[in-house]
Amino acid sequence: MIRSYRMLVLIALMAMVPNAVNASPFASNVVLSGTNVSFILNEPADSLTYSINGGAQVALSGAAKGAKSFSLGAPTDTFSIYVSKNDPIGYSIPTGNTIAADANGLGVVTNEGGFRQISDDSNALNRFNSPRGVAVNNDPNSGSLFGTAYVANSAAGNTTGVVRAVGDGLYALHADQSDAFGYGNTAQSGIAVWSSSASSSAPFRVSVGKDQNVYIADFSDATGNVWRMSSALTTPTQMLAGIGGPTALPAGQNHGSTLATWVEGSLAGGDLVMYTIDEDLTSAQFGGPAGDDRNSLWRYNIGGGSLPSSITPTKVNTTNVLVPAATSDMERGKDGKFYLAQNRGAGNEPAVVVLDSNGVAIYDSLSASRALLANPTSPDILRNAQGMAISPDQKWLALMLNNSDVAVLPLINGIPDLANRLDINTGTNVNSGRDIAFDAADNIYYVSSGQALLRVLSPGGQTLNTTSWDGTSFSFASSVPEPTSCVLLGLGVLSLCFVRRKSNR
Repeated sequence: MIRSYRMLVLIALMAMVPNAVNASPFASNVVLSGTNVSFILNEPADSLTYSINGGAQVALSGAAKGAKSFSLGAPTDTFSIYVSKNDPIGYSIPTGNTIAADANGLGVVTNEGGFRQISDDSNALNRFNSPRGVAVNNDPNSGSLFGTAYVANSAAGNTTGVVRAVGDGLYALHADQSDAFGYGNTAQSGIAVWSSSASSSAPFRVSVGKDQNVYIADFSDATGNVWRMSSALTTPTQMLAGIGGPTALPAGQNHGSTLATWVEGSLAGGDLVMYTIDEDLTSAQFGGPAGDDRNSLWRYNIGGGSLPSSITPTKVNTTNVLVPAATSDMERGKDGKFYLAQNRGAGNEPAVVVLDSNGVAIYDSLSASRALLANPTSPDILRNAQGMAISPDQKWLALMLNNSDVAVLPLINGIPDLANRLDINTGTNVNSGRDIAFDAADNIYYVSSGQALLRVLSPGGQTLNTTSWDGTSFSFASSVPEPTSCVLLGLGVLSLCFVRRKSNR
């Protein structure tokens, strides 16, 4: 009787706010060739239609993901592709359960978000024995690259379960997890030092630049650097002068071992800017004040200069906000804020720090945790952040936790809403989660070396995603409203009635 009552209340609350969450299916990899339009649907949809020159919508089958196409009347026609879906399960929707605190996960009991996996663990292309990084091309004007995911695998070997022999380098998948460029099991690198060093930290995290190139952070001592590869994972280029990242850097070397990178502008446009988190570099390396400010955020104003660049970087963070020895990550929001994360375990430091565009710290999750819990000695709730991602619309922050769970937090004016965090249970706890990314439709991509997998998680809910061509350029739009904190909180209060503890191993 009580259970039935609780369920009725839950249904009523969800009915009051049917559009308070995101959704996921969209048209990616859009190619216009003459009068033929082809694209890839990333997951099955309730409705898939297209419109030419603003005319009536024409239905296509969205029952299965994969390649789709239609024809225009003339090469000069404009068009839009509309994809909609309503799914009651997803990471942004509370389940009514809670997840217990975990030594390798979140630090306190947290409301559970729904686990809706739209990738397939039985697909060998999603299997990696030593994944370290993942990134997605979210630029609709990249055409056939839009929605392409890049995965860094740091060691050659075989996967278990679904057996696959993988190499040391980069892989690329379409949004439906088909092979993007036909490389199969062959890792792409062309970077000889990766093979010779045999480091499990190279390649490490990856990002996609505004110039469509793929940038790879090299976290190893022997080969520390940032490397660039083309969107098709060819033509490897060394970005910074000198190779290696020991703690005692050679005099004048402008980098050490890098954990993450973010790139804006382009070399061709003369405005290339590269940001890094560097494990070894200190201000004293360039005559600055003595002290240990490793793991700072650095900016390289490369412009149109030659590569590898010897330019002296500028420290972005105005105070030392990360611990020198932590595994760290960084991203930048569309409003210019910088987001930094570090795995702190039981440490007494923040796991997430937000900087304004000038590098001034405006939020840290340790202070937020203590304020929320009214406990001045509490450790950080987000303490086990192995990787971090910001959604392109800057509505969500996602954390890859050490125990391979995923935490998501709404962003309010770019600041994490810690009170309305959700924890997504991805299965039996297993270390180590590695990296995380969003696609354009707010699907979450994550890699875990503990699970030896790439997985894609849907936010759930109801929305309409539109990919359009106006005759000059492509655009992508979603009807998703802002995350509604009061809704998450209301469902979270209700969820106290449904407590579920996870198994650990």
